Amino acid sequence: MSKKEEFMDALRHYLSDFGDGEREEILYDYEEHFRIGMESGKTEDELIKELGSPRDIAAQYRNTDDNVINNSKVNSGQSSIGSIGIFIALAFFNLVFVLGPYLGIVCALIGMCFGAIGVLVGGIATIACIIIRPIFPGLVSIPNGIPEISIFFVGIGTTALGILFCIGMFYLVKFFMGITVKYVKWNIKTIKGE
Repeated sequence: MSKKEEFMDALRHYLSDFGDGEREEILYDYEEHFRIGMESGKTEDELIKELGSPRDIAAQYRNTDDNVINNSKVNSGQSSIGSIGIFIALAFFNLVFVLGPYLGIVCALIGMCFGAIGVLVGGIATIACIIIRPIFPGLVSIPNGIPEISIFFVGIGTTALGILFCIGMFYLVKFFMGITVKYVKWNIKTIKGE
């Protein structure tokens, strides 16, 4: 049996009172430590010396768990009062400083989306008017001196611009929604104290 296997067996023994999932996670971390260390040229003896004794490692994990439990009991009353205070402060900040500019940006985005749709529809309507003009000559009138072919190409260009504008607005709205979701998540984490 190699020294690494002896070390891992001893660590498994000292972690026997841990839950299966937690124990396996800790053991996996140390397996990885050995693998990475050996790939970088260290021997098993050097790695074991770095890590210390399996008993001390298990004791450190036990102490860490106990401290987390004790701190959560002590701070549970304080954290709820702190969470309420943070919630009130964030609500005030969001209402006073964030809501106005946010609504302004939302309205601007809505206006730009309607503008993109308008450009696209205008381009398509221009092309449609040139196509149906020979069928219904009295329905569509063109100013004198402007060739129909030039208006047709203006319609194609406007339609292409409308398509590009719509694609750009799709990505801009998607980006803005992503920022909004991140900001809301940040607010929630801040209130929870994470």
